[in-house]
Amino acid sequence: MFATSDFAALGQAQLEKSIRLSSIALSGVERFVNLQLDLTRDLLSDNTATAKAFADVKDVQGFIALQQQLSQPVIDKALSVAKNVYEVTSSTQAELGAFVEEQVVEFNKGLVSTLDKAVKQAPAGSEIVVSAVKTAVATAASAYDTVAKTAKKVTSDFAEAGVAAAETSAKAAAGVAKSTARKTAAAAA
Repeated sequence: MFATSDFAALGQAQLEKSIRLSSIALSGVERFVNLQLDLTRDLLSDNTATAKAFADVKDVQGFIALQQQLSQPVIDKALSVAKNVYEVTSSTQAELGAFVEEQVVEFNKGLVSTLDKAVKQAPAGSEIVVSAVKTAVATAASAYDTVAKTAKKVTSDFAEAGVAAAETSAKAAAGVAKSTARKTAAAAA
């Protein structure tokens, strides 16, 4: 039923799929590593500037003012990093999802093709069974497609809501920190 060339073609196709999957995964890792390296460079630079600024502080008022000045950029940087991580994760997940969807579609087409070949060699009257199996495959593929699209939408909505909530909370916390710092500065004066 299968020739040696069929097995060789199948092996080659599987190798290409493995290489593509590895490429997607490595691309995601590379983006995360680049993000971490950029963040490390920025943090080193920011911490050096902050240490110098604290070394130049002469009194409590200056210290409190510097704290207020530094709090918002730190929160903004944290939110930016969170958004970048979310974007890298989302894009990698989308690439992997597209790969899996392609494999499901390819598998379904292969199954239908195999069923068509089997019908040609099957005894008379088996067309009904094969037709039922084809219908089941089409129904399963449609259900998978619907579930996959719904899952993508729900995951995206939850992630975006989480990022928005974190941003709102961080800004509120920064506002409270500034208010507390002002009260402390007023009390110290």
